[in-house]
Amino acid sequence: MQNPLERPQAQTSVVGACTVTDCKFNEHHECHAGQIEVRVSGSGAECGTYTPEGNTRPRP
Repeated sequence: MQNPLERPQAQTSVVGACTVTDCKFNEHHECHAGQIEVRVSGSGAECGTYTPEGNTRPRP
């Protein structure tokens, strides 16, 4: 039985495909960012790591 005070191990997920073709991390529909941030908005989840090619700042 698991100790209730012990934190469960985080599970690693993998981005299946990226359809945002102007993101600098998208190479042939695969995300090549070291890590990603997913934000929740009124319209659902969005990638907080998105960075347009030629830009060094993520979109707000």
